Amino acid sequence: MSPYFEESAPMLKAGVVGNGGIAGSHNRAYGRIRQEAGPVVVEAYCDIRPERLTDLGEARTYGDIDEMLAREQGRLDYVDICLPTYLHAEVAVKAMQAGFHVLCEKPMALNHGLAQEMCRTAKETGRTLMVGHVNRFMDDRRLIRDVVRSGELGTVRSAEFYREGGSQEPMGYNNWFRDGTLSGGAMLDLHIHDVDLIVWMFGMPQAVSATGAVVIPGSGYDAMSVNYLYDDNVFVHAGCDWTIQHDRFNTRAMRVNFTHGYVFCDRSPDRQAFVKVAEDGTVTDLAEHLGSDFFYNEISYYAGCLAEGREVVECPPEQSAEAVRLVMAEMASADQHGTRIEL
Repeated sequence: MSPYFEESAPMLKAGVVGNGGIAGSHNRAYGRIRQEAGPVVVEAYCDIRPERLTDLGEARTYGDIDEMLAREQGRLDYVDICLPTYLHAEVAVKAMQAGFHVLCEKPMALNHGLAQEMCRTAKETGRTLMVGHVNRFMDDRRLIRDVVRSGELGTVRSAEFYREGGSQEPMGYNNWFRDGTLSGGAMLDLHIHDVDLIVWMFGMPQAVSATGAVVIPGSGYDAMSVNYLYDDNVFVHAGCDWTIQHDRFNTRAMRVNFTHGYVFCDRSPDRQAFVKVAEDGTVTDLAEHLGSDFFYNEISYYAGCLAEGREVVECPPEQSAEAVRLVMAEMASADQHGTRIEL
């Protein structure tokens, strides 16, 4: 049983909106929750592609979101939005106004204004909104955040994040990932994982400076380098590139340097490592924490908040909106060839 909800928690009924690639990770998490007799069952699915609505057991299926929201009122507690990015805000707002709580995949929205609208709607309707920034539910990321907060290795001096991947194949339904007007490009889809971690661990910076390159026509920035500037002389850098051929030897790495040591974590498929190094050179191997079931953790946490009436404090929507605001500032800086943008 997940530590995120009590055994006596009331049963929640969920509807998955969009049953494509990322929904597979959500569905596996829901399957594990049910195997453990957890308090969530998926009772409905919605997708515009009929082939995505087969082999779903007794779940009710819909090809239109408006029909689903109308017919499922009073039956579902929340909807889990696994749609392309450009649909997140529209569907989330519509669902909350119809009375449903909302779990929405990252990124929150295509721009900060839409993200703010989602936050406002949640407050106006009294619905519980959470954006699925799944890295916050990885055991290794949480351990690093704990070291930052505890001061175990002193104060933070600098940090480095790097994330890269790629595919030569079409990405998503009708290749929507490669259309920057629909996905926001690599900065909103891939790089925002690290942006959210930076906000979560260090807070919002005072300014950013970014450069980027458009490699795939129409996709937005495909590779970028971003500096985050803090008043306390902390320097944070993040790099991202989603044009790596064949998606081989890709990178998911981060390092945080402290006054009395550092933490290094590499989740790259072919070279995983997680260590804490003290000032005297003592190395603590933390690799056992790399195997957490993070989508299960994320959905269990959200379900626990709903079932027990708890506020979403581990991943509040206001911080998800700030991550989008930060990416917008990075894009503005890159458009101006690295000009410093104050926040």
